[in-house]
Amino acid sequence: MAKAGLNISDPKVLIGLSVFFVLIGGMVIDPLAGLTCLALAGILALIVSLRGTRRLRYVAFLLLIIIVTLAVSKFPEAGHHLKVYKSKTVTGDIK
Repeated sequence: MAKAGLNISDPKVLIGLSVFFVLIGGMVIDPLAGLTCLALAGILALIVSLRGTRRLRYVAFLLLIIIVTLAVSKFPEAGHHLKVYKSKTVTGDIK
């Protein structure tokens, strides 16, 4: 019997994981978690753009453009969220 499972080194699997992280990053409520998911998606897409076939490289570059656009749009909100979190941590108001 053939062993079932995902081959992590396969660029198609990495593109799928990258798309998954983009979707999670767009849906999550916490802006810092969304930014982290987008960063992970960007790293995976970058790996595919370096190791994939020509067609997958085009998909990875398109995905990188989408990821960078979403990350830039989420960055101010994440910065504000972090500033509020730090102020609550200093005052001891976190529950």
